[in-house]
Amino acid sequence: MPGHSWIPEQTRATRALVKFIYDHDGQPPPELLLCLASLEASDIAGAVAHAGLVKPHGMGGVTDWWPPVKFPSEDPDYVTAVLIALVNEWCRLMVLSFEPSLAGSSNSFKAKPLRGSA
Repeated sequence: MPGHSWIPEQTRATRALVKFIYDHDGQPPPELLLCLASLEASDIAGAVAHAGLVKPHGMGGVTDWWPPVKFPSEDPDYVTAVLIALVNEWCRLMVLSFEPSLAGSSNSFKAKPLRGSA
């Protein structure tokens, strides 16, 4: 069910993605941090608006970097796979709160919150 009922899951996925980026010496996009702040405030309209400005994949996207290996249990393939998995899960969860006609409409989010979900 779309709307604000997914905020706990969306917040958890966003926190995990941001933590991974910081743990691997990256800088999360400002829009991703604003999305997280909105989710933590239970502001789904703000979260969706900020998520819509995040480019998940492709040139200049969240996955457009090579996270360095930081821990003994990691290797380059592992950190790349984890980053991609975290971004994909974040996208999957965030799109649950987008207008159905806009969900999956392009490589990056261009969406507005569902009516009545603010």
